[in-house]
Amino acid sequence: MTNYYNFFIIPYILFSKGFILHKDVERFVSIVDFLGEVLGSNTEIILHDLTNYESSVVHIVNGYITNRKVGDSITDFMLESISKNSKDNKKFICKYNSKTADGKLLYSSSYFIRDGENQIVGLLGLNSDYSEVKKSMSFLSSLFPNHIDDKTISLNSIKENFSSNPKEITLNKIDEILNQFDISSKKINTDEKTQVISALNECGIFNIRGSVQEVADKLHMSEPSVYRYIKKIKKQNK
Repeated sequence: MTNYYNFFIIPYILFSKGFILHKDVERFVSIVDFLGEVLGSNTEIILHDLTNYESSVVHIVNGYITNRKVGDSITDFMLESISKNSKDNKKFICKYNSKTADGKLLYSSSYFIRDGENQIVGLLGLNSDYSEVKKSMSFLSSLFPNHIDDKTISLNSIKENFSSNPKEITLNKIDEILNQFDISSKKINTDEKTQVISALNECGIFNIRGSVQEVADKLHMSEPSVYRYIKKIKKQNK
């Protein structure tokens, strides 16, 4: 007789908060709590299960730092990172700049959680807010020459923007790609559409539910047309 209980828990486990977690992600729940105790209130520790990109956050400590909660979505940078690193053995990304919705600069690191087949199934993220510490350091540093503060940090160095809204993530990424290629969405030709959609595909943006519709609206295309471009791009990349 089929053991239906095992069928449902492998490779997924019912989490105490009432939803299903991938078993390789569930092992990190207690680590999130542990790091929260060790690192203190200035660091957000967040756990993503990539079963559902639109509500990937399954556990979080000190969520007030980015104003995120359980059930919120993955970020733009993590989508791109997963797309670029899914086929190699990279374990983590450390010490990159990120920014909250209200413009606060954070220092972030992310660990890729992989399953037995080396597929990325989850993420463990650390986002540290040193703004209060830096105020004191800034005052002391200003007494010395060659003082540098946050105002001198280029916007190009910001790798990750924290947003809990999948639509906002998609639209921001579209605008970023259009600006990068200096393309106007109102006057876009076939080659430019291919260039933009290819870049969005590389960033993993089409893993977000509803993203095709947002791209179609922004580029003044139909959804079937966007799907045809994606299919053609994927075929060329094989």
